[in-house]
Amino acid sequence: MGGLHKKSEVGIVIILIIVIVLFFFGWLINFSQRECRTNRDCNSESYCGSDFACHSYPNIQKTVVQYNFFWPAVIIGIAIVAAAWIFRKWRGKWDKIQFVEKIVKVPEEAEAISEPYYKSNGNLRTP
Repeated sequence: MGGLHKKSEVGIVIILIIVIVLFFFGWLINFSQRECRTNRDCNSESYCGSDFACHSYPNIQKTVVQYNFFWPAVIIGIAIVAAAWIFRKWRGKWDKIQFVEKIVKVPEEAEAISEPYYKSNGNLRTP
């Protein structure tokens, strides 16, 4: 019975060696069929891809966006002129309001109420 066991081990080892040799030859054939291994293997206008073939570089075109700021500048300029015109118009009315306040005197009671309750005198010491 011992002889039968050794013959089966030899058969398994031979089958294993054959499978390993077949895998090695398959890898060797695959390795030899590669067009390139690095970018140096391809010409200057190509690169080596992950499929080990030379591919030409893609032509990427940049899109240049040009902005035209003329109309926004016109709108902002008109807004500035309009604001200046409005302030100038209100300034005339404001001068008239101040002129009327100078003519009409405010009673002293109103001035006393508008003053703060606690008056500070410059000689106060703080702890």
